[in-house]
Amino acid sequence: MRLLFLNRRLGRNAVLALGLLLLFFGGRLVYQTQHPPLGAREIVHKGLENLEAAYSYRYRLTAVSNIDGKETILTDIEGMWNAPDRYYIKGETLDNPLEAYIIGNEFIVRDPQGSWISFQAGQGPSLLRETVLFSESPLSDLRRLHSLELGGEGDFAGQKCYIIEGKLAGVTNPLWQVFWQDFACRLWIDKKEMRLWRLELHGTSIGSNDSLLVSLEISDYDAKLVISPPELDTQ
Repeated sequence: MRLLFLNRRLGRNAVLALGLLLLFFGGRLVYQTQHPPLGAREIVHKGLENLEAAYSYRYRLTAVSNIDGKETILTDIEGMWNAPDRYYIKGETLDNPLEAYIIGNEFIVRDPQGSWISFQAGQGPSLLRETVLFSESPLSDLRRLHSLELGGEGDFAGQKCYIIEGKLAGVTNPLWQVFWQDFACRLWIDKKEMRLWRLELHGTSIGSNDSLLVSLEISDYDAKLVISPPELDTQ
């Protein structure tokens, strides 16, 4: 009798376990039917929407050229951005130190003597204008991505991210247009909040192995970042 009772109890447990398994996998099937996995284009679309909705972030931008087998750091800057049009950037470009505020159409830059000077967009040192363009163009060009594919998943800055790969139909930076073509792009977009944390642009030169690698890392989304330009030297 005791053996029969145990067999019946084990049988009920097995049925219960099987029922729970069916319920679990059935629930997953229903959820996946109602919420299908996101495609690469939808992931990028959500990532760009969230980037444009942010009111502030920090970023680190580097651009490295490889010409005739020699690597050269073109730009290495850190920056802050506040909506809608306030930037602060500091670093080096073409081995020259650079520190500047961009407030709307006004550029405020520290000159080699340490004084702050101001000029309107379209004026002033071309080196600064090109560096500002370096800061803006990797993001503005993302709307021209095509041939998007999910390249897998990976971690970046503690985030579980989708890695999306694609091609750029073109770039807005005139310097890049002259020397490099055929731009490929790789994006890291986190799976939880769908935010863009890193992008890489890789351009090649037609007829040679010369290349350009631009990397942009974004952090501190919607942080309270204060961008207060300095007082100008009136002397």
